[in-house]
Amino acid sequence: MKAIKVLVSAYEASGKTTITSKIKDALVINFDRKEYGFNVPHANFNNYEGMSSVINFINEKINKYKDNFKALPKVVVLDTVTQLYSAMARYNGAKYTGFNIHSQNNADTLDFNAYVEEILIGNGISVVIVAHTTVDPDSGRHIIPASGQFSKAGSWLSVVNDALFIEKASGKLVVHLKGFKYPTRTTLKDVEDKIAIEDFDINAYLDKLLASKTESEKFVL
Repeated sequence: MKAIKVLVSAYEASGKTTITSKIKDALVINFDRKEYGFNVPHANFNNYEGMSSVINFINEKINKYKDNFKALPKVVVLDTVTQLYSAMARYNGAKYTGFNIHSQNNADTLDFNAYVEEILIGNGISVVIVAHTTVDPDSGRHIIPASGQFSKAGSWLSVVNDALFIEKASGKLVVHLKGFKYPTRTTLKDVEDKIAIEDFDINAYLDKLLASKTESEKFVL
């Protein structure tokens, strides 16, 4: 069973949750410390006590989804990893001191990404990573906040092959699929640089990515 990993990023209140709430057969893990506002299967994560608490929570909710719907979710939406990362940093900052804080942040980040790749993706569950962005004051580039080695490696953009960015310009929302201005990338050959959000079908986009992955894996030796 094939699965993909996709990043959806934007500024605050730019439609990230709205667009990802339309994904079919999905389970949303809400890290934003506020009630999830859409009538789709979701779980609110509120109490960070180490990365194992996150992984156990997601596994528990996947099993509950399976009990309710008699199938695994086709997609797990992580909304938002930036809030998860903030909770992790607060917890480690209170529990550890000095370099041990950064060391634990790096270890937890590696553990979480390994879980996503090896367990979720490995079991055929696609993952949509939702993240907030900010503008780096030095470079002027749009970045997804992180710390340590993970930040230097490119943060959450570095762990996906496909990423889209939602721009809020002149009162209209635009989905950017490729280009250098925003944190975007795509493995699709024939795709627009950008598209108005009302014309963007995220399920059709995910289906194209899955089909492309299946086709490309024929060439893996």
